[in-house]
Amino acid sequence: ARELGESHGRGVESRLGDTSQPTTMRLTNVVVIPNCKDIAKYQTFDKLIQAINQARRSSRDFVLKKKEEDDSKDWCVSINCAHLHPQFGKPTPAEELAALKHEEEEGEVDVNLQEYKKRRDEARRSPYPSIIVEVQSTPPPDFGSRRDEAAMEAAAKEMEENERTDDVTSEDVKKLEALFGMSAAKKTGSVDDPFYDALGEAFGNKQIISQTPLSMAQNWVTENDPAFNKDTSAFTNSNTRHVDAAYEYVFHNLAMLTATMDDTDNEKRHKRGQKSYVVLPNFVPTSATSFDRFAGQVSNIIRVMPNLVDKVMVSTFHPEHVVASTRAPVPIVVITWK
Repeated sequence: ARELGESHGRGVESRLGDTSQPTTMRLTNVVVIPNCKDIAKYQTFDKLIQAINQARRSSRDFVLKKKEEDDSKDWCVSINCAHLHPQFGKPTPAEELAALKHEEEEGEVDVNLQEYKKRRDEARRSPYPSIIVEVQSTPPPDFGSRRDEAAMEAAAKEMEENERTDDVTSEDVKKLEALFGMSAAKKTGSVDDPFYDALGEAFGNKQIISQTPLSMAQNWVTENDPAFNKDTSAFTNSNTRHVDAAYEYVFHNLAMLTATMDDTDNEKRHKRGQKSYVVLPNFVPTSATSFDRFAGQVSNIIRVMPNLVDKVMVSTFHPEHVVASTRAPVPIVVITWK
């Protein structure tokens, strides 16, 4: 949802030269969850939504990294979340007892207040558990004042790019002549093209091996994590920079692992100790504190989910960790089944 708001802002900025005024985007999404037994009780569903909201609030302090080429202004993207439930507002026995004690202490009952609370709760009782997400994307406060200036900057940048030329200099020609001369003078039995043989001779036959963040994480975990087991461990990778997308990716992995888990004793023993390494190379790569807080909020959400509580443990590896033994080359979230 947040990415939709930010993409709206980028789209408006791309039309800075037009005569149209910047527009505000408002979008409402309704997610209906009819078949999840774990949130059949209102108290469980309410705790889950409160934990998600708390995780979103804590993410405001994360040290995020933007793309180097991203010079767009920060649009004001706000997201509001509300939830509906067939038993919305239904108190627990303890809450009912506390309400009765409060009425006895007060000595009188406000009938109008009780009727108001009753109607308020009934208005949010839907046939199925549902989540309503409202997204609003508004231009920054100085958008209008810098409109002409931004248009001039974009025009100057485009003119500068058009003036760049890719002419071949005499030095480049001499280098190519020398390379081709080497390939013609020295005939080898290589199966490769003579031109590439000449390149190898010129640069000392150096071989370049590319490493992806996923392969770097796999190599590091294999050498430094004593609990790693190649038969029961799995690696996944995401290049997201957004907090919401990082939460979504982690819980998507949890959902896939939970879907394959059976309740039988054999399956539980098989899952015990299994690890899933979620590699997030572009998510808070310069702040181990933010990454640990992110993992802590993931744990808080797991604690209110009946099918995962006391079954999953979350830990982290990060390049900026104080402890050397947990200092991985890229940020990694580790999901361990107890």
